[in-house]
Amino acid sequence: MKADGRLDVFGYLELLYSRYRVGFADIWSGYLPTLDESFIKKIRAEMDRRGIELANLCVDGPHLWMDDPAEREQHHTLALEYIAAAKILNARTIRIDMGCHSNELSAEAFDYISRTYLEYAKICHDEGMRIGPENHWGASRVPANLKRVQEAVNHPGYGHLLHFENFTEELELGYSTVIPVAMHTHVAANTIPVAKDIIRRLAAAGYQGTYSVEHHSGALELERVAWQLGSLRAILAELAQEGLEGPAKPDYFQSIYHPNI
Repeated sequence: MKADGRLDVFGYLELLYSRYRVGFADIWSGYLPTLDESFIKKIRAEMDRRGIELANLCVDGPHLWMDDPAEREQHHTLALEYIAAAKILNARTIRIDMGCHSNELSAEAFDYISRTYLEYAKICHDEGMRIGPENHWGASRVPANLKRVQEAVNHPGYGHLLHFENFTEELELGYSTVIPVAMHTHVAANTIPVAKDIIRRLAAAGYQGTYSVEHHSGALELERVAWQLGSLRAILAELAQEGLEGPAKPDYFQSIYHPNI
């Protein structure tokens, strides 16, 4: 809808408030045509007017690693501008990707990514925020990379945005690595059938963040997001009723779609 010119950040906030009745936003950087302070303050004013908090500022570019040092520095400067904007918006978390389209992290890239996340984590922690990557693309989808960076940063201002199921390999290693430091989540529509036990594991680990609906179909988005949000709310209600001990039971919707379950 944004690409079609039918939605901007202010319309998005109104959808959250009046159509979907949720109290948290997950603002994508694509909805921020400028980081000018006056514009960011307008967004904050509209959030406050509706009683909406910012769960996550989701930044697609800049990211940390670029092979070219000059481009790397440009991304670093812009990342600091996004952190400043997140402070105005009173964000709980910020996602900035590692970079590295290759699954492999060179020694130079690993050292830079770890040092830079630590720099950002210290800034964010002082402002009551957390920052970190998402298992989103390239090197950040490889659990071993995430584990190495997490251990190297080792700071309370660092966290991970868990995109359900989106690991290139070793799914269980991915979950065991990032669930303890999860700061935010993206629950895509195609992960709804497996979401319940992942949410159970997050809750059992003491997760205090939000569950964010991420939809990808690009058609009938208003209606399909309502379905996805309703499914997620029902799963949360089932877990609250069942408790967190042991694997989650199949959710109600699976029993409808698959009568043999």
